[in-house]
Amino acid sequence: MKFSYEIVIVLGLAACSNPTKEAPAGTYYDLKSYIEQQISQLQKQQPTVVKQSGFGNDKEQQTTKTIDWSRELDLFLQADINKQAYQSSYQKNRPDSLTYEYSLKPGENLPVKQLRVELDSATRQPRLVKATLRTRNSLYESERNVWLESDKGTIKHYHIEGFQQLAWLDAKRFLIDGEVTQFSEKTLIWKK
Repeated sequence: MKFSYEIVIVLGLAACSNPTKEAPAGTYYDLKSYIEQQISQLQKQQPTVVKQSGFGNDKEQQTTKTIDWSRELDLFLQADINKQAYQSSYQKNRPDSLTYEYSLKPGENLPVKQLRVELDSATRQPRLVKATLRTRNSLYESERNVWLESDKGTIKHYHIEGFQQLAWLDAKRFLIDGEVTQFSEKTLIWKK
């Protein structure tokens, strides 16, 4: 009887605690783990990527195998909302069993405004990730729209675009678009 009484007290105290401080980890889709796994995999495989980048009116395209994937996919890590401080800041929507949608609640001021993750029905890995990140203060404003597509759990296309603006200057648009076209023969997963 004493054991059951202690459980009731513990459960009662847990129910009275502040949910924003003690919300369990894993409330939202774990995008960070997926992106970190992709970074590790892409660093090892060094696939060929057709990459287009631009800042302002300057644009260039190149085909390369030398990409710092940690830097290249950093904004996708920043789009992860599965953080203790964010646990009660987003509205959740599950239009179907394979889709996670999150939007920032009114009155909240966090950089990730929206996040959508669509899973592949066979692999249960993300096949599409889309996010909008926005930062605004008296000196600086930026918006970044990011998305990536995967095939069998491996990134095949990623896209980052947006603008950044200092208060006294015009907005500068930027773009990064990468298409993974070929993996090396040793670690062949797929070829376009």
